Amino acid sequence: MFFKKKNKFNIDTLINEDFVIKGDTTYIGGIRLDGKIIGNVNVLGGNNGTLIMGEGSEVRGNIIVHNAIIGGKVTGNIRALNYIEIHPQADIKGDIEYKVLEVHAGAKILGELKMMSSSAIKQYTKEIDVKIEKS
Repeated sequence: MFFKKKNKFNIDTLINEDFVIKGDTTYIGGIRLDGKIIGNVNVLGGNNGTLIMGEGSEVRGNIIVHNAIIGGKVTGNIRALNYIEIHPQADIKGDIEYKVLEVHAGAKILGELKMMSSSAIKQYTKEIDVKIEKS
């Protein structure tokens, strides 16, 4: 039996459990969310934009990232251009588009799962890169 080596993601920003952000959030690099974001979460540029959501975290809005590890609550759609891992405590109400998906037993997902084509991933990646050039 072969086991894939676990992905390692760099974290540049930490949002504490006492922190609430209201409004759309964009970032570059890796972010660890233990608090709440009420608004959309979008990565800008590159190919290593990572969102790690802790067990008590929450996002009320759509998420567009390269990599995601979801352990909290999401009310909105998720687009993971590379990899998404959904932990047992996760509660997602929304559709998920992904390249690679890993779902742990116990995770709650109310929505559609859709594997993205290579051409769709390239198109979304171009859109992310254009956003960073305009900033």
